Amino acid sequence: MNSSAPQFNQITMRVSLPQEQAVLLHAMMQQWVQRVPTIYFLDICSIGHIKTYLQTREFKDTRHEASIQALQNLDIEHNAVSYLPALMEKASDQRSKFSAEQFIAEARRDWDAMSAFFKRAHLYEPWEFVEAYATDLFGTHLEESNPAYLTFLQFTNDQGLHNKTAEKNRLKVAQMLCTKAQELGISTSHPVVLVPIACVYGCLDAQKVMKFSAKPENFNPGNALGDIQSISRIGGMLTDFVQRASASGGPFRNGKFETADSPLHNMLRCFTVRSVNTTKMAEGVAHRISISVDAPRLYPDLFGADREPKDDKSRAELTKLYELLGADLTE
Repeated sequence: MNSSAPQFNQITMRVSLPQEQAVLLHAMMQQWVQRVPTIYFLDICSIGHIKTYLQTREFKDTRHEASIQALQNLDIEHNAVSYLPALMEKASDQRSKFSAEQFIAEARRDWDAMSAFFKRAHLYEPWEFVEAYATDLFGTHLEESNPAYLTFLQFTNDQGLHNKTAEKNRLKVAQMLCTKAQELGISTSHPVVLVPIACVYGCLDAQKVMKFSAKPENFNPGNALGDIQSISRIGGMLTDFVQRASASGGPFRNGKFETADSPLHNMLRCFTVRSVNTTKMAEGVAHRISISVDAPRLYPDLFGADREPKDDKSRAELTKLYELLGADLTE
């Protein structure tokens, strides 16, 4: 993880333009984006919005309408949509009551809804693949460390993080969380640690993703983990897919994650997957993912509007936080 000098695989521009010119520029950029063959990875929220819309062809609310319009805009012949992230997310739900047969039937309903909704973009995974993959996924932990992650997230909730952490206690709380993570064998630079600590430092989107509760029994660590794993899972999947597509001369030159969950979408912008290294092993493959973080977005209490530490005190606290998290400050 490189928190000091994060590198991004996208370009961000900030320009001041009159309203008419801004609208024109946005339209031109949208036209350019639509010319690039892109595969869109959909999450559970997007699939749910599609299924609701197909029932009546009406919108529940403005958020639902915006989500459907965004999905309709990507329905272009040279694009594709992938169900895989949503399927993996459902398989990770530790509180699901589905039997194996019900899980596969639910996957079929999702896949059929996507087939009915998208008229031009094609479904990247055929049903035969989805059915076989759903059968393999059911009842398994997608990551070996899932039990430790769930234990850690429940621990973070039980520390009262639904309340704002006092400035004088922030670093102590971060240190406590890092110590617990290490006890459980979790890297302190893993997103499952970084996101709860972001809550300590005032990241509202992280707080909405975590959904901490004053009552421990009301906190759902599985839901929080599913969103957090999207950072490495989806980011890694996109990076790996585009890397392979470029190397093999495949049709897609771009990959995007489509979600109607605004806090999750904003959290994903805090992390950039820099590289994915895949190693073949006897039991399958292992992925090592290198990420950069946008520290001002993740720890806003320490930064000013210029994206620099607010003062010397904040800079010193940030340095100590980086040390706790094992951040790579060499670049």
